[in-house]
Amino acid sequence: MTLGVGLALGAADLLVLASAEAQGRAGAAAWVLAALSAGSAVGGLLNGAVDWRGSARPRLAVLALGLAMALGAAALAPGLLTLALAAACAGFFVAPALTTAYLIADEAAGPAFRTQAGAWVNTAVNAGSSVGTAATGALLAHVPVAVCFLIAGAAPAVTALATAIHPAVAEAVETGDAVGSASQGATAEA
Repeated sequence: MTLGVGLALGAADLLVLASAEAQGRAGAAAWVLAALSAGSAVGGLLNGAVDWRGSARPRLAVLALGLAMALGAAALAPGLLTLALAAACAGFFVAPALTTAYLIADEAAGPAFRTQAGAWVNTAVNAGSSVGTAATGALLAHVPVAVCFLIAGAAPAVTALATAIHPAVAEAVETGDAVGSASQGATAEA
């Protein structure tokens, strides 16, 4: 799911710039992006204040779906103020989703592989962000910004639904089990 979150974030940054530019207020994009970051900070603080009792995996899926819905709402924003509100709502799910992904990786990986598992979470977010930005840049030449926001929201939704349908794959990818197996194989070969 972190790949989908990264895709959405990379796309959202570029889409905010495109929206502001289309409205003749390119400088206002900074305020919309600040709203995204502020929403993430608030979401992260609230997430950290909760004593979560259930499994983190379903929580990550819910957070990814929340991000998807907020980006869908951004597609409907008629102006930059409403876009900033939608961005703040999207941000509300970002820090909790990333924190939860790191927790899942840390809990599932053996002690010797926790750093690698965390690095894979980070790599998935950054790879997703890179692909999301590049794909959005290509799409913007042919597709309206609102449709691009919907597509960006689809990325975390699809990954959340895919992992719900096939949890074994999600566990191997998101928890670092694949990291431990791959590292053990590489160590054995060396």
